[in-house]
Amino acid sequence: MSEKRRIVVNTLANGVAQFAALIASFVFMPFLIRGFGTTGFGLYLLASSIVAYGILLDLGVGASVVKMTAYAAARGHREDLSRVISSALVFYLLIGIAVAAIMTALALNAASIFHTDPSDSLLLRNLFLVAGAVSLWTWPLSVAGHVLNGFQKFTQKAYVSTAAILATIAVTAIVVVLHQGPLVLMIGNAAVGLVSSLVQLLLARRALGDVRVSVTRADVSSLRSVFSFAWAVFVIQVCTVIVYQQTDRLVLGIFVGAATITLYEAAGKFQGLVAQLTTFTVSAVMPLASQLEAEGRQDTLRSLFLRGTKYSLALVNPVVIVLVVVARPLLQSWLGATFAAQALAAQLLISHQLLTSGVAVGDAMIIGLGQLGRRVPYALAMALLNLTISLALVQRFGILGVVLGTTIPYLIDFPFHMRLILKVLDVPLSRWLRETILPTYPLLLIPLAVSLVLLRTPLSASLLGIAAIGILSVSLYWMAVVTWGFNREERDELRAAMNGALARLLASRTTGNPT
Repeated sequence: MSEKRRIVVNTLANGVAQFAALIASFVFMPFLIRGFGTTGFGLYLLASSIVAYGILLDLGVGASVVKMTAYAAARGHREDLSRVISSALVFYLLIGIAVAAIMTALALNAASIFHTDPSDSLLLRNLFLVAGAVSLWTWPLSVAGHVLNGFQKFTQKAYVSTAAILATIAVTAIVVVLHQGPLVLMIGNAAVGLVSSLVQLLLARRALGDVRVSVTRADVSSLRSVFSFAWAVFVIQVCTVIVYQQTDRLVLGIFVGAATITLYEAAGKFQGLVAQLTTFTVSAVMPLASQLEAEGRQDTLRSLFLRGTKYSLALVNPVVIVLVVVARPLLQSWLGATFAAQALAAQLLISHQLLTSGVAVGDAMIIGLGQLGRRVPYALAMALLNLTISLALVQRFGILGVVLGTTIPYLIDFPFHMRLILKVLDVPLSRWLRETILPTYPLLLIPLAVSLVLLRTPLSASLLGIAAIGILSVSLYWMAVVTWGFNREERDELRAAMNGALARLLASRTTGNPT
């Protein structure tokens, strides 16, 4: 399979599962808020955010395993692959035990740490205990997913992830219908996660073929090789968790209360949607970049960066524009007047993504090239600034305070971030402006104008109408980008991809086989 075809197929495969989960979270959020109560739902989000901090104990090993798997597979170094994966497995076994201990400690001290009453503290304790038990198997089994990513088996992962998401949707629906609480939802989701992880384990075993994986094959030298790359990823992960929503929720939970976390989630969902779109565009880039580096194909790397960045900007930015315009009526129709008051917070929280969506492809590539260490000082400064602003403003401005703490550092960091990516990939600024910025940004006037005009019509009074505004505005932008922003080669490739997909669909209907 060619690199272009592989990255398109792998990106689409990743996106199916991601967007199914995202849509489900939007649909179920109002029902869960009504069923759990504002405080109960906030406690569930708080526990989920604390669990998300567990990613820090990965120490960057996951990304390192993906890179080293892709590199070793490209060069046929199967013995190195065996020792790296075996060493990672031992590491994850130990981390699972450590996380379980941490969650147990949090459970026993929940009442004294968080701003909750006694009954809420009991629920939070039980949520932490479940999370601790789950960590005993999620961590060691996660190595299977990293192996599949390294072999670029994204389609297989997508099948498993999509099935898991459908099962999670079913669990959530059952919880809502039977009027169960957050604890039942967490237990149900954990059961689904266990089954999907076991399936990924079987797929990873098949992908490895005769490569042996055993705790007895782990060695210190392999772990040293893993951590020589992983340290930079770890630092970036720490900074990302600090800057992203988990810390905002934690700060609100400590200084304001769990109910405020639920209100913040309305704005957070907007950011989550845009972040998911950005992740969708870059999910298959890192292992491919590592493979191209192993093969010494520098020109292909630069071409991948420029074209991938243009596609990412074209996909994400019109959605950001429309969300900023329709934020208030969307929140009003979706969650009610109380949440509509968070429109300004939602608009500010996603505003920086008009810029930062342009660095996502470059970030994935510098990880694949092993150059992430050069990004570390900037990320540390950004995280420190985020914490400083959030802690300074949260008690005075509440939700808006932590939103400003997130947005301002992103805006300050962007020019330094982009300069580093261009330098690492040896891409001139003029070429980046010509091939990515000029074909995408000026045309954003189209969705801005269309959505502003349609917002003054009766369409803005319902969720379906607002969805129609968004679809029309974004579609017109994409049509304009394809017409004026794509060159002839890109249009021909898009046409060929659409014709191929249509041909496969027609063939599957004729033969009766699924696509």
